[in-house]
Amino acid sequence: MLLERLAGSGGPALWIEVAPPRGINPELLLRRLTALVGRVDAINLTDNSLGRVKMSGLVFGSIIKSRLGIPVALNFSCRDRNRFALKSDLLGAAALGIDAVVALTGDKLPENDPSGARMVRDVDAIGLLDLIAALNRGDTGEGKATLKTIPNIVAGAVGNPNRIKIDREFDLLRRKAEAGAQFIVTQPVFEPVAARRFIAQANAYGLKTVLGILPVKRAAMARYMQERVIDLHGVGHHLDRYTGRSEDEVRSLSIEDNLSLMKTLSREVAGFNVMSGGGPSLAIELSLEFDRWRKENPR
Repeated sequence: MLLERLAGSGGPALWIEVAPPRGINPELLLRRLTALVGRVDAINLTDNSLGRVKMSGLVFGSIIKSRLGIPVALNFSCRDRNRFALKSDLLGAAALGIDAVVALTGDKLPENDPSGARMVRDVDAIGLLDLIAALNRGDTGEGKATLKTIPNIVAGAVGNPNRIKIDREFDLLRRKAEAGAQFIVTQPVFEPVAARRFIAQANAYGLKTVLGILPVKRAAMARYMQERVIDLHGVGHHLDRYTGRSEDEVRSLSIEDNLSLMKTLSREVAGFNVMSGGGPSLAIELSLEFDRWRKENPR
């Protein structure tokens, strides 16, 4: 169902990216997400991004499916699991009816991390795509009989349209497609030129593109992204626009800019993934605004 929606003719699919709750009680976040029932096509769940521990995405994804009935795309980071744990969790995701898995290598942990955590990275994102393809063939890689019930795990990956050395990014895109990815969720985009260039290359490899859209909550968030997020070093001139503005001004400008960008690209892309780096409230607001527009303007 999730892939069919990405390939459909009723307008671009609308996803919202959400981080699971930090503790064991999901009720507050679930209440916020209730507003999205019937308004978004999937929730894209992050996986301990930036090395911050959250509730298991596999558990929270199952709760979303049972309580809200919204399809779930679940991020799987290779940073935290060896290949045995990855296979077990992938089988669990298939058993729970998770709609898609997004394979990513995972953010690096800072050196001398106070948590004492160590990166695993038994495989990278392409290796994880290979594992998914093997499981979908019924092969656990243990030299034994194939699985009696073969899972059907829909696999995606991530991409960065803002990368300065874009040829390297496109080579990775090709390798991910060859390893079995069916769609690509991108880092945030801020203008149509980079987005269209990326979409065209993804289309050439048979990949559906879900463009990342990042509403900015305050000027300090824009400054942090400029200084600390390597993938966004090439888009500083877009983030500079928020400098010196109040939080209300930043929120309003960000909603306006992102909504305009989504409308411009709506006939060219398979979907949008509205990111909640500034907290879920702003991402929910933008998602609801765009959903109203796309229903009034079907393609």
